[in-house]
Amino acid sequence: MHKLWVTGLAASIGLAGWTNLAVADLFSAKGPVIAILAGDLFLGEAEGHLGGAGTLAIRSQQNAAVSCLGQFTASAALGGSGQIQCSDGATGTFHFQRLSVMRGYGAGSSSRGSMSFTYGLTAVESESYLKLPPGKMLADSGNKLELVDISPPRAVAQAQDVAPDVLLKGVTSEVIAIIKQDGGIQDGNPTKVAELVETRVLPHFDFARMTQIAMGRNWRLATPEQQKALTTEFKTLLVRTYSTALSSYRDQAIEYRPLRAAPGATAVTVKSEVKQPGAQRMTVDYEMEKTPAGWKVYDIKIAGLSLVSTYRGGFSSRVRDDGIEGLIKSLSDKNRQGGFKTVNSERY
Repeated sequence: MHKLWVTGLAASIGLAGWTNLAVADLFSAKGPVIAILAGDLFLGEAEGHLGGAGTLAIRSQQNAAVSCLGQFTASAALGGSGQIQCSDGATGTFHFQRLSVMRGYGAGSSSRGSMSFTYGLTAVESESYLKLPPGKMLADSGNKLELVDISPPRAVAQAQDVAPDVLLKGVTSEVIAIIKQDGGIQDGNPTKVAELVETRVLPHFDFARMTQIAMGRNWRLATPEQQKALTTEFKTLLVRTYSTALSSYRDQAIEYRPLRAAPGATAVTVKSEVKQPGAQRMTVDYEMEKTPAGWKVYDIKIAGLSLVSTYRGGFSSRVRDDGIEGLIKSLSDKNRQGGFKTVNSERY
């Protein structure tokens, strides 16, 4: 899904000297639409003419007997607006905005309920603009797009037949949906943000292995009790780091790349990109391993830099000067204070 109707092209055509709409209307473009209407997924196609007028036709994926037809007008300056009528008698209005000439999103209302839609966007990109029903996510199998239930995090993690990229996409969709619906999280309420991380994110991380990587060869110097304490403190540190990231979420689009892994692989890298209008794309790669409890993340690489490894230098320095117990105390103190350092040269 890479193109859609050229609704906003009327202005640019006018600038180019195409003032004869009788001629301009000979040209049109078609493209796919993803819509959520009253909690139901509708898919279809829209056709826009260079003169600024267009039509769209969408059909319910839950009930194929229900289809909707709409008409709209558009301008580059104001976006577009239109009316829609469905075969079950429902009617409504909508308004859309362009992200670019060939891509955009919109919302509206109808006698059946609220409406949200995208055009020219992938299913992953669309999730940031669609008002998905609670507990639902978009799933694209490659030849079919549908609304599916978001499984409870622990159940998903323990399902051995769930691919790691599908797992992460499901968790991401669920977390974003919760953020959008909870004003307290949007305002940075620390209790609510921490609860979201604890219940939705942490079950998918292997903190023991993450701590082992951060400790390097010093891990072997720690007793089992010290290893447990280190893991607990490092987990708290990373929870704070992740909570800060969630608090700063502002409708960024997260797109996961197709997973490349050999059949039966037990360790994979799930690659994603975070896109935000006006900012450079940022790569975020998840190193994952299949465990008896399901697929778990054991490292995150942001723009190629390992999150876990950034702590190794500081940990090593502290162990060299104060021993394992000194590192544990330092981590505990900083966790209680809420201030963390993540640069190799910093001491802990």
